[in-house]
Amino acid sequence: MDGAAAVAGADIVVVSTTADRHAAVAREIAPGLASGQMVVLHCGYVGGSKVFADALASVGGPQGVAVFELNNTLHLAGKLNPSTVVIKGQKRWLELAGLPEAKENPHYAAFLEQFPEFTYSANVLESGLNNPNCIGHVPAYIGGAITLDRDMGDLTTGILHFDEARMGRVNVIAAALEQERDRVMRAAGLTPMPTAEFSRRCYPAGTRLFGAIPRFGPKLQKRFLHEDVPCSLVPLEALGRQVGAATPLTAALIAIANTLEAVDFRAIGRNEQVLPANWMRSYGAAAHQQKAAV
Repeated sequence: MDGAAAVAGADIVVVSTTADRHAAVAREIAPGLASGQMVVLHCGYVGGSKVFADALASVGGPQGVAVFELNNTLHLAGKLNPSTVVIKGQKRWLELAGLPEAKENPHYAAFLEQFPEFTYSANVLESGLNNPNCIGHVPAYIGGAITLDRDMGDLTTGILHFDEARMGRVNVIAAALEQERDRVMRAAGLTPMPTAEFSRRCYPAGTRLFGAIPRFGPKLQKRFLHEDVPCSLVPLEALGRQVGAATPLTAALIAIANTLEAVDFRAIGRNEQVLPANWMRSYGAAAHQQKAAV
């Protein structure tokens, strides 16, 4: 069954794929979508719902489809080998971001009843930038580059949890990247969420699973870099240019990732052409207005 056939007649469509595939998935399923349906990106990274909606429009997709994005994935999971995926925790909090008018969708209330851990955010840009994945994944991937081509037996594939990845000098880079992100967000009028607070909300006591579940490997899967760099770091760098906040570390990490993967992530990522300055500024202005009204 193709994508369009799979979504035809569905009330709610959950798109669970890597963020760099959002536009392609939108174009594939557009013929099967209809006005009144609700689409949820799991997850959106930075501006995923705009990328998805723009791709729908580019192929003449239906109007009236409510598109939302989650700011992370519901489960802490890892792929140990091609046939084995393990779940090591389920988040107890995530933001569901989308345009305010999207909440009028007839399926919105029923969706939140099924997922009470989701809370709504109208600020798509702020929610996406607060996704901590790039802060955990990119420094760990680059810091462990020497292991990328090594056969390490059962631990060749997989991913360290953030608490394991953010150790030693890798954590020095991660902490500096978080500080740089926070400066850009504040300069744009947005409110950064510390990664420690994000983790506290997602994983209250008892929600992470340990014990007999296999430990993830010491290497990050390549797919994480191909999400985090083009879909988080590239728009962060672009926003920094727009608000006059320097991003030297972000720029350096993008350059190293380009070299490691032989890919121009700026060219294929969520740059100013994909997420224009006026779109980004609108969310900063909205945040200022909300704070002034309080």
